[in-house]
Amino acid sequence: MCERVAGAQRGASKLDHFVLFHRCMPVPFPHRHSATLSRSFASRVMIEAPPRPTLHGGPSPERDGDDARSPEHMLLCSLGLCMLTTFEAFAVRDGIEVLAWDAKVGGTVEQTPEGRMFTSIVLELDMELDGNIDMLEPALEDAKRCCLVLNSLRVPVVIETTLRTPGDVLDNMPRPHPSASPAPREAARREAGRRESRELCQAS
Repeated sequence: MCERVAGAQRGASKLDHFVLFHRCMPVPFPHRHSATLSRSFASRVMIEAPPRPTLHGGPSPERDGDDARSPEHMLLCSLGLCMLTTFEAFAVRDGIEVLAWDAKVGGTVEQTPEGRMFTSIVLELDMELDGNIDMLEPALEDAKRCCLVLNSLRVPVVIETTLRTPGDVLDNMPRPHPSASPAPREAARREAGRRESRELCQAS
């Protein structure tokens, strides 16, 4: 239903798009979430939010931790995941097809007069998109405005994007020698098509 309504309202205003984003939610607001943390041993916990698998959490290596999931890493992962799910909602609205999405999130923690906190976060997005690519900028800006985790942070977040399209696969392929016969050229095009199909399957 969300996809059909989005297609009918492509020319709507930014406010209408914001309303549309919330209208696509299968559960109306307010949303209530909960998790349980149980101490396992010194500064380590088991994190439970059934029916999801149990996670093990603890301090980061910089704070004498080990390989458990630290609050710092979980916060950064939450930001990346939230941006993905929020952007995809607006991508549907604007006719953008997400073929692949990779995010690298880095943050710096410092001791400040207000206490220990993140003082900078950089979210690097590497996206392969198809469809209405011209709408990427407004879709991304709307995702920034509506991203729950981004809106909950005190620290400014810098977002850097790298865009790829299926056409880049052909552009980056080795070019046949000008004297080559048409058969190798056709084989190269078929291989590019198969590679593109594999990328689509992996992203879906």
